[in-house]
Amino acid sequence: MRQDRTTTIAGAVGLCALLLAGCSGPDPGTDVDETEETPHGHIEGAEELSEPHYRLVVADTETGEVGLLDLITEETTAFEGTSGVDGISGDGRFAYLHASGRETLDILDSGVWTVDHGDHKHYYRTESGPVGSVDVPASPLVITDTALTSLAGPDGASSLLDRSGLEEGTVEEIVPDLTGNAVVLPYAGRLIVIEDGSVRVHERDGSPLEESESTCVDPNGAAVTRRGLVVGCEEGTLHITEEDGAPIAETLVHPEEGRSGALRHRPGSAVLATVSTEGDLWVLDLAAAEWRAFEAHDVVDAVAIGEGAPILVLEGDGTLRSLDPETGEEDASVHLLDEVDAAHPPALQVDAGRAYVNDAHAGLVHEIDHGDDLRVARSLDPGVTPDLMVETGW
Repeated sequence: MRQDRTTTIAGAVGLCALLLAGCSGPDPGTDVDETEETPHGHIEGAEELSEPHYRLVVADTETGEVGLLDLITEETTAFEGTSGVDGISGDGRFAYLHASGRETLDILDSGVWTVDHGDHKHYYRTESGPVGSVDVPASPLVITDTALTSLAGPDGASSLLDRSGLEEGTVEEIVPDLTGNAVVLPYAGRLIVIEDGSVRVHERDGSPLEESESTCVDPNGAAVTRRGLVVGCEEGTLHITEEDGAPIAETLVHPEEGRSGALRHRPGSAVLATVSTEGDLWVLDLAAAEWRAFEAHDVVDAVAIGEGAPILVLEGDGTLRSLDPETGEEDASVHLLDEVDAAHPPALQVDAGRAYVNDAHAGLVHEIDHGDDLRVARSLDPGVTPDLMVETGW
């Protein structure tokens, strides 16, 4: 793995010609090929849509009940969950709900997702429902690509699931030929293996390719962006991109004392926000390859919308603020929540047009127009106490 300060956008763009059929029949005696060409973007069993179809997966931590709230129809589909559920993650299509009492992870297919081809996107919808479960000792970090989904636990161990199996409704664990207790993250058709501070690149089957000069001590938090994979490390943020088929790694130093927490961004963007271990607000701009630090007060969650767009910050008193990404100055604010549960704090979920904040105390989810001075567009009743929430369809 080479080290380079150059950041590149890794993306595969596939374009196919659509089959054109004339209205008139063939001339007598002409040989006709009866085989139709598969339309570009076709996915068997899924309905292609003209725009994204977003849904929210919410969960009641006491009963374990799970609700799938459709943001178009405002209808909720309820699913029986696992009592003691205390963590939720998502990857755009699937929601992963962790129950520490049983040390299991229940996987729910939300039935909506987006496929990004780089210069254009496809949007899909299919049936929703439970997929299955897998034993995981702690609420994991979920990183996925087209072939694999990694469930990386805070203890360093990772479970890998076959992505095509999940899409077909089955849970199949993949065990590559790796030794040790490593964090394994899929990226660009390969495995990024982080173990004892070292960063290595492996093939899908586990066979080693090369080792990076970069290091990553105590990995915690990761995200896939348009400008590569980022991983929070003790010494800085590991940023991995791809150029000419070869991974490139660099370490982006922290802006001040402490280290990054969860790395939060709008899917498809290349700006991330985090609340540092010292409670400060940090913003990572991958185009500039640098962190910026801003003053903040009692931040519960923070998320970046994208390049040139505001940073959204939710504070402990229930106030949502929109901050300028360059200066950190406030552009708008709105008081949303009368009560914030420290054990299960609300989460900010963001797409291109809206932000969502779960209000467990009121039993509602607030939809915010982040482009209109944080106007509350809707307050939705999911029918399930929204202690936990994740958005899908992106």
